Amino acid sequence: MNLKDYKNIIDHKPIHIATVNKDNNPNLAVAADVQVIDDDKIIISVNEMVNTQENIKYNPNVVITAFDEEFKGVRIFGTAEYFEDGEYYDFCEKNFFGNGQVTSFGATKPKGAIVVTVTNCFEYV
Repeated sequence: MNLKDYKNIIDHKPIHIATVNKDNNPNLAVAADVQVIDDDKIIISVNEMVNTQENIKYNPNVVITAFDEEFKGVRIFGTAEYFEDGEYYDFCEKNFFGNGQVTSFGATKPKGAIVVTVTNCFEYV
């Protein structure tokens, strides 16, 4: 299954990302500044998601879900890394804030970038 087959339901659309903290408690966050950037990589601009950032530092395993308007979807498993600067941060700043966008939280630039390397994905039907 090719991740790029799901670009139309992932890129710039709301997704859910699930993580687990050091006490094994789950966390679920929503992000919309998202894009497939390679056959096995998704980038997420971090605008808030403080718990998600901390959880990834402790346990990089994540699950992402995305759906289209007809509830066709994909469940994506992978490992995540958090970046506060560098090429992935720059990608988020350029692609999600390049036209002066302001988030609903008032952010004018990303706090960081999460890059998920996908290990497996399953289609919801």
